[in-house]
Amino acid sequence: MVEVKQDINKDIIEIELSGKVTAQDYEEVLIPAIEEKLKTSEKLNVLYHVGKDFDEYELKAMYDDAKAGFQFFSNWNKIAVVSDVQWIINGAKIFAFTTLGSMRTFSNDELEIARAWLLEKEDLHPNIKITLEEKSKIAILELKESLSKDDFLYAKSVIDPFIEKNGKLNGIIIYVKEFPYWDSFSGFVSHMKFIKNHHENVKKLAFVTDSFVGEIGEHVGSHFISAEVKNFNFNALDEAKEWIAL
Repeated sequence: MVEVKQDINKDIIEIELSGKVTAQDYEEVLIPAIEEKLKTSEKLNVLYHVGKDFDEYELKAMYDDAKAGFQFFSNWNKIAVVSDVQWIINGAKIFAFTTLGSMRTFSNDELEIARAWLLEKEDLHPNIKITLEEKSKIAILELKESLSKDDFLYAKSVIDPFIEKNGKLNGIIIYVKEFPYWDSFSGFVSHMKFIKNHHENVKKLAFVTDSFVGEIGEHVGSHFISAEVKNFNFNALDEAKEWIAL
């Protein structure tokens, strides 16, 4: 079943899923609740809580879930997905880029943390830690949370002055154990723009990760960018630096 709580905050809607979730739950409870909320709020923060007593989705309910995501595409601000069901968490991470808002995932034990995040006015903490090694002319991008548009604007503001001062980079290293995906469609677009605007100023691109994204990047990336691309295991950061130095 689906239960909707609307009186938490004027811009927040809490959605509680339990037992078996059906298409009727979406069509008669969830969609009308969202439409009602949008009468007073242009942008919504959503707490999507899959409780510990959740059993299963009816197939058509999954379809209606995806349909609702696209139907209200431009109305999402922040979406917090709270669940211990791994396929739901993975699905949220993969499809986060289909929303213009920001999406993060939390475990059921982090429910209050998720609520606190929705109440934050703005997120001032970049999810990319950037280390610039002037001597070797290498930029190391250590990825943390799901990637947002602001993260790539931040990366651009750090790397562009370095390139202007030192010339073409010998390499960029994408350093992350598991790729965090994008928190929104705008985050995905900003990532693509960042690559497009910088690949001609980089000789080599190394993925240092245990994620399958590294393997895809190595096999596909060289067809789209001028930089030479290679994948390394997460514990092989020094090896990646040595490859760039060759």
